[in-house]
Formats: sequence, C-alpha cells, structure tokens
Amino acid sequence: MKGAEQSWTRIHCDIDFDRDGKQVSYLQVPHSRNDSAWGVVRIPIMVIKNGDGPGTLLTGGVHGDEYEGPIALAELARTLTVEAVSGRVIIIPSLHYPACVAGARVSPIDGRDLNRSFPGDAAGSFAQMLAHFVRHRLLPLVTTNIDLHSGGRSLDCMPCTMSHLLDDAATLTRTRALASAFGAPLHVMNREVDGAFTFQSTAEQLGVISLSSELGGSGIVSLEGLEIARRGLRRALAHLGNIDAVLAPLQTPTRFMEIAAATDYGFAPVSGIYGPRIPLGATVKPGEVLGEIHSMDDPWREPIPVLASRSGMLWCQRGQGLISAGDASAVVVAEWMGDQS
Repeated sequence: MKGAEQSWTRIHCDIDFDRDGKQVSYLQVPHSRNDSAWGVVRIPIMVIKNGDGPGTLLTGGVHGDEYEGPIALAELARTLTVEAVSGRVIIIPSLHYPACVAGARVSPIDGRDLNRSFPGDAAGSFAQMLAHFVRHRLLPLVTTNIDLHSGGRSLDCMPCTMSHLLDDAATLTRTRALASAFGAPLHVMNREVDGAFTFQSTAEQLGVISLSSELGGSGIVSLEGLEIARRGLRRALAHLGNIDAVLAPLQTPTRFMEIAAATDYGFAPVSGIYGPRIPLGATVKPGEVLGEIHSMDDPWREPIPVLASRSGMLWCQRGQGLISAGDASAVVVAEWMGDQS
C-alpha cells in the first residue's frame, strides 16, 4: 500500500494509493474459521486519484443496520469518473462488512461495535484490526472524512449531518462550512456519550475534518435520508475541491442544532414498551411528556413518562417498541447558540 503511513497490519490490500486512475479492489481481513483455515473477509474499496489535490475518505456501513450510506456511496463509486476528480477520493460503502451482511449494529464475528473500537489494535479482534487499518493506513492519506450513519434499528432520527462540539475554533468553522455545503436540513453537534474511541474522534485527533450523519432509522431505508446523502456527497466533494461543480443555493439553509447535555438523550428509567406521545420535529418545553414506557410484567401499572429536559425540538426517538433501562428514548436538540456567521 504505497503512500499510506507505515504501520504493521494483518490486513492486505493491493491498491496503490499513489497511482492515478480508478482502482477497485478489497481489503482482505484475515478470519480463520472451522471451515476456512486461511480465510479472509473481503471488504470492497474504490480509490480514484487524479493528480494533486485534496484527499477525502467516504465511508458507510460502520454499523450494519444503517443502509442509506452504503446505497449512496455505492452509487457514487459507480458513477464517479477519473476525469471528474481532482486529488484522491477513497470510497468504502460497507466498512464493517460482516455487520452489514448480518444487518446488525455490532460484528457477528467478535461482538464489537466498530465505532467504539478505535484507534484499534493490529493484533486484536476483527473490529480492532479494521479500526487500526483505518487509523494507520487510510486516515493519514486524507484531510477530510465523511462517515454516513443513520439510527439503525434502535433509533428513528430526523435526517441530518452531525459533528462534535470542538474546542478548536478554526476546526469547528471548517466543519460547519462542510456541513453547510453538504446541505442536510439539520446539522446536530454534541459532546458524544462515550465518544472517546469513535471513528470521528480518532479522525479529529489526526487533524482530519470529520462529518457524520443520521439519515433515518428504525431499520428501514429512508427515502428522504437517501436523497439527502446522494445530493450531499456531491455537494461536499465540490466544496472540498475534489470535483468541479457549482453549488446551487439551498432552498432552506442548514439549521445548526446541539445536544447540550447528557440528560438531553432521555435515557429510559425502566424497561418495557416505548410509546411516543409527540412526533419528531415537535417543539417541546422542559417537563413535557415525550413518550411513555409501558410495563409488560405489570400492565395495570400506569406507564412511566419520559420528560423533556429542556426547551427545544424532538429530533430523535426510539425506533422500535422494546426498550431497556438506560437506552436513549427521546433526544431533544436546541438551537446552537455559537457564532452563526
């Protein structure tokens, strides 16, 4: 893998990242099984390079039950030509391939969440090997990463892009500019619950501008989220200088929101069946009932309410009926009060 940071890895890839042209191949991740002593899991990857220019890594399928990203990225990979590109664009539609095939958030091989396995371990389990490869072989080649997510089976989200609330003002400004160019209706910023070992945090530590998303959820493909991703990827590449295109003005500029505190996630106090009381996008007040958790063991008991912690908008809620104590049930976002210039 010429051009990548030199770090020992068990993953093989025959792509020459310094070579101009369009290359399609696989990351071959070793996976020894009872029925395949020298087996590998093949993860499709495409690289287009055309001279000097920005490097951008586009990924989807970090969680295998999030489908809009893999569809939009595969379409982009099929249609993007060498002549249209400046610099280097790396596309991996289904990064955590075993989870994608299983339609599961975590790996069916090692039970790990890839997005909680960074910076990885070359000598570790499947997800740890893969995270290490991304950290040491791919991120050093780029200045920007767009990693597409949705709510999976557990959550239903209003389509948006996402990023972390960053202390570095210059990086925050560049990230906001990328979000504005992508053009999702909402951009949600937060200090993520358990975000230290995520893909996005690792990219940020390397100085890579990192944008994520939530494009829908409930285990289905959101038509709205898919269209936002299709349009947004090309707008983002134009903004970054990877493709030559004029960004048409958006009918409605991106609205910047934030999750200000951990209490805004509406963690469920008990287990049961979650029943929403208001629709996504509704304006809420502190103490307003967002939903109720109904007991199956004691159906005669009054349901336990989930209350809004602050004024704002209901942006995300439980995507399936069953809920366990501690699960995020209803997430309230508020207008970002930072510099909106």
